[in-house]
Amino acid sequence: MTVDAKIKTRVLIISDTHGQVPYTRADGSPDTEDELGSDELDRVPTGFRDPLPKADVVLHCGDLTMNSAPEEYRKTFSMLRKLQAPIKLVIAGNHDRALDWSFWEQQRLFRPERLPWADEAKSIIEEARADGVIYLDEGVHTFDLENGARLRVYASPWTPQYGSWGFQYQNGHDFDIPSDVDVAMTHGPPYQILDLAGFDLTNAGCPDLLNSIYKAKPQIHCFGHIHEAWGGYLAKWKEQDGPDAIPKHIIDDESSVLIKKRKDLSLPFRISRIEDFGANLEKRKALVEISRRRGVHVDLTEGETRLQQGEGTLFLNAAIMSIRYRPINPPWLVDLNLPATEQT
Repeated sequence: MTVDAKIKTRVLIISDTHGQVPYTRADGSPDTEDELGSDELDRVPTGFRDPLPKADVVLHCGDLTMNSAPEEYRKTFSMLRKLQAPIKLVIAGNHDRALDWSFWEQQRLFRPERLPWADEAKSIIEEARADGVIYLDEGVHTFDLENGARLRVYASPWTPQYGSWGFQYQNGHDFDIPSDVDVAMTHGPPYQILDLAGFDLTNAGCPDLLNSIYKAKPQIHCFGHIHEAWGGYLAKWKEQDGPDAIPKHIIDDESSVLIKKRKDLSLPFRISRIEDFGANLEKRKALVEISRRRGVHVDLTEGETRLQQGEGTLFLNAAIMSIRYRPINPPWLVDLNLPATEQT
């Protein structure tokens, strides 16, 4: 095998499942096309459907639970153990408070009966390793995959302070991402990239994280946290203007591509003009295809979305939940080239 040998690797990416599992069609229930016949798409679970697609590796970017209760961890890790991938990599999110021991111990005075939840969660996580589910602490992790590729991942559950949640910081955070990682998986988004939160569309992302991603330039940066900002953005980098550069100074907007956004998954409640019918039909067909694929596919190895190492980063907000905590957003399925495990 040559020094520069690359192996095409498929990655399934999800986040913010909050204890929910993929929708399983009951006998006699509508199929994909029938469900998408409804204009009220938010009311049917078309995005997160069983079975999830096969992959070489699965990434879950946190918020495994809603309340950090043991039964939620059991449900989530049982789901992860059954996914069609040899290895599943998992980080915590702000809702997974029992995994942030320094935070959880502070709750002793308020909810002492919940303190054992942390030990139960730890046991559930350790048991899941037998089926290839690996919980990642903050830092860099290297994995030799069954397809012969080597994957280097930077992981971090930390997000800016907002309310009383786990894994949150107040005055910035050092995301120490080296330049040789293939994927950065964090719970929260970087500043001004797929981070518009709430109905007032406030930027909830972290500037420290954005600067670290720019310096490292991984092929993929995946996250969740802001449900309503689900989407994909293939950003092409340009030279930084200075140490305090903001996104418009470091991203080449003209060559970057917005792949999908949350609005693309919604059909209009009413069609007001005759010319809207054609566009609505095409959108419906696209949604049916996404549902059949069980995700949105992006190929970084060829075609219009082909990506050379260091020239850009595919940003993915993979939150499965909508802003109303309905599991309707589809997963992401990404093909990327990785170095071979053994190179001569």
